[in-house]
Amino acid sequence: MIGLADMPKRALVRIRAVAAVALVAATIAVPGTSHAQMRRADVDEAIQQYLAAHPEALGPAIEKYLADHPEAVRTALMALIAKRNATAQTAPTLAANNAKQVIGDNAKALYMAPLQTTLGAADGARTVVEFYDFNCGYCRKAVGDTLALIADAPNVRIVLKELPILGSDSVEAAKVAIALQMHHPSAAESLEFHRRLLTKQGRVDRAAALAVAADLGFNAGEIEKEAASAEVNEALQQNMRLASALGINGTPGYVIGDSVIPGAVGAAALKARISAVKEP
Repeated sequence: MIGLADMPKRALVRIRAVAAVALVAATIAVPGTSHAQMRRADVDEAIQQYLAAHPEALGPAIEKYLADHPEAVRTALMALIAKRNATAQTAPTLAANNAKQVIGDNAKALYMAPLQTTLGAADGARTVVEFYDFNCGYCRKAVGDTLALIADAPNVRIVLKELPILGSDSVEAAKVAIALQMHHPSAAESLEFHRRLLTKQGRVDRAAALAVAADLGFNAGEIEKEAASAEVNEALQQNMRLASALGINGTPGYVIGDSVIPGAVGAAALKARISAVKEP
């Protein structure tokens, strides 16, 4: 229901005037009640009661007012645009502050999770976290950016977080990728596993992920069993919770320093963000 604050000002003034007359008449009928006791709140309450009892009366009144005063529509639209512009100007600052807080509060899970995939410099001074999906076309393009960072930024640590948002095949492949970490692969083996699946033609599913793991010399049977474990499921759920808290709802999504970077922005943009981060 439309409230008093939503009504045109002039229309509201007229309605209040009518309600005030009604209240004056009521005070005459009630001994001991003076006109001074009538408050604006009493008038507003009377209006609300009237509109609740006669909802059909509001529409025609507003239509007539707008027909008599078409400039009210322009004024209302200008006020709405101004309000939205003000909100848009403050939103980036609010979002940045919120991301910084979330990153700080979840630093351990974000950077030091036991079953995460780590590439590049294990003790790098700066860290790039990437949330990805094996079946994401943009992630497949971004694998070249990851390789470029490893080649051109030797002091950067890259953490991969599985975020399977593109169906059950992605979920199963992500579980295999997490289970593979139980076997302590080297950074080179993790990179090759990641690269092969993200450059594979067609859908990536559990069978494809297990095949790559086996080809790299790991026991695919054990990995398949571990992929169904509660430990792997919890690691995947932790990734989902982190992404949600950071406002990452698509892939790829990056965390660099105290900022969240959505989308496949390219190697140059990632390097620029990395360079802007102060070393600890």
